[in-house]
Amino acid sequence: MSLLPFLLFLIWFFISIPSSSSMQNTLNGQHIRVIWTRWTGNPKGLVGPLKGGVIIDFLSRRLNFTYDMVRVTEGKGEPSEKGPGLFNYLWNQKSDFLVHDTIPTFQYNSVVDFTMPWIYDYFSFLIPVPDESANINAVVKPFQWPVWLGLGISIVCVIAVLNLMQLYLEYRSVIETPSKSNDNSPTEKINTKGETGKQYLYVFGNLLSQGGPCRSRKLSYRLVAGVWILAAFIFVQAYTSTLFTYVVTPISEPLIKSVFDIINNGDVNLLVRESGTMYPLIAASEKMSMY
Repeated sequence: MSLLPFLLFLIWFFISIPSSSSMQNTLNGQHIRVIWTRWTGNPKGLVGPLKGGVIIDFLSRRLNFTYDMVRVTEGKGEPSEKGPGLFNYLWNQKSDFLVHDTIPTFQYNSVVDFTMPWIYDYFSFLIPVPDESANINAVVKPFQWPVWLGLGISIVCVIAVLNLMQLYLEYRSVIETPSKSNDNSPTEKINTKGETGKQYLYVFGNLLSQGGPCRSRKLSYRLVAGVWILAAFIFVQAYTSTLFTYVVTPISEPLIKSVFDIINNGDVNLLVRESGTMYPLIAASEKMSMY
């Protein structure tokens, strides 16, 4: 059986979903009054969005409503001493829809809902580069304290296991070959006992990437030593790869971590250009020094 009819049905079904949304369209069949400052019926020179007419036409077709343009003579949203603003048409119910670019200032936020903005803008803050300084605490920062605790316990356990295995192997060799051990000279016996103390040098030597000789040829002893070599290699590589990042990190914390710190932190002195778009956003704050 061919799957083509089934695929065509699925395509038709998913295409028809947006037109039959579960949300009720309250503008269906309604007639609304729209304000767009760049409409040809308004005086020339008013500032506003260039594509406002395209937005209105799209919404009218999508939501199935008709509209009329309301003639205005001002281009600011808030009222001023010279006369009312664009918001007054909404408050006085002389208009139902306003197509205008509105900056989200503290004053506007009290009368306008900015939860669904049409346009997002990007701002960045320039902060002074902190002085270079040696971060001594960076030596222990690449790993958290549980890792360092586990490393210390592992060092003690490996040294203890290697020493016990060395003593056990020497003790078993003495039992298996008593005649040969009796024939050894006192100097050879002293050297044999001294081998157990070199396990410390072997463990720390591998951890510091210096290596060391593995005296015993027994498989069990070399297996433990090989596991420690692999663990030390992984630890050293992970430590050295992240150490440089912490060494060059400034000791002092930055004054600004987010945009909210600018308003809430009274120690921040901000330099703002009055003609920029950021000035009206933060001019109403009284907690910060501004130049």
